[in-house]
Amino acid sequence: MTMQIKKDKLNKAFFLLSIIIIVILAFLLLQKRFGLYFKKAPFSLKLVRVIGTGYRLKGPAGVAFGRRNNIYVVDSGNSRIMKFSISGRYIRQWGIEGKTTGEFMVPLFAAAHGNPERIYVVDSGNSRIQVFKPNGDFVSEFGISKNQKRMLMQPTCVAFSAGKIYVANSGADDIMVYSKNGNFYESIGNSLIKSNEGNALSGKINGSKKNVIVGKKNKKGKKNKKNSNSSNSSGKSGIKNLTIAFKLKKPVSITFSKKYIYVSDYALSKILVFNRQFDYIGAIGIKGQSGHMLYHPVGIVYKNGYLYVANYGRSILTVFKLAGGYNVVKAYNFGIPGAGKNNFNHESNISISLNGKYIAIADTNNNRVLIYRIFGS
Repeated sequence: MTMQIKKDKLNKAFFLLSIIIIVILAFLLLQKRFGLYFKKAPFSLKLVRVIGTGYRLKGPAGVAFGRRNNIYVVDSGNSRIMKFSISGRYIRQWGIEGKTTGEFMVPLFAAAHGNPERIYVVDSGNSRIQVFKPNGDFVSEFGISKNQKRMLMQPTCVAFSAGKIYVANSGADDIMVYSKNGNFYESIGNSLIKSNEGNALSGKINGSKKNVIVGKKNKKGKKNKKNSNSSNSSGKSGIKNLTIAFKLKKPVSITFSKKYIYVSDYALSKILVFNRQFDYIGAIGIKGQSGHMLYHPVGIVYKNGYLYVANYGRSILTVFKLAGGYNVVKAYNFGIPGAGKNNFNHESNISISLNGKYIAIADTNNNRVLIYRIFGS
């Protein structure tokens, strides 16, 4: 009887020990699972849709996300604007070749903006910006002027910030600024842009040069310098000061962060960085056709600390992860030249959805628009 009691107690002890072990293992497994669930995914893009292949697009140069993730495609070769849902469903189109209102000559860019939403189309061949309702009804136009200093010349991009409209006036190598109703505000040319002490640095990482920007001054008055690193960079970086000779040569696209203005310069093959007073801070990227170098960049978008660049001359998408709005800490390349599923053939402009989940790319010479899901940004 005594032996049976001892045996029962021992069995209970083993049972309790087993329960404790199972609970501990379950806790560890759940902790690992939740840890993996909440762990931030690495930055990547995944192709989810191809739009426009059945609609005879001809050199689409622009693409813009609107509300409800509708997509406006600037079908440049056909002088029209096409509207699709994000699922690729055709909704409507408008425009033909011509010079009157509602007609286009080489449209290059579009942007959806405002409440109520308006679609701004850069009608480059007619040197004007046309504004439409989402259903294609004409609203207004601006940019045409008898004053040569106020007129647009082959504009390529329109962007919005702080209640003003900014136009990359590529034909005149300047930036034109308008009020929200399209009235001329100012022209920002090379004579008005000041260099902010020439704070640009160049370093070598794995044998290839990379541009970075000097950080702000700390409390002691010393400058905090940050290196630009690729995702697989290693070794020493040789940093030296550059003498800056700044001049806009062919500005083609504009985007904004909270504190900075970014301008892609097609001729310089760089992304120029300005503060909100349009003082020149420095440049991101250097001209070249290897690594993360830029060659004739066109469309650019800033979102959630990442600067997306349509690296037109290389037929790839280059993305810079920025710290503090201007210091490059990582760089990525996506796609290779070609006509396949994940290839580009001189992509012109890009747009990111309002929720930051999707990026649309106008794959110009492949006559299509590619939609990617963004992960990890």
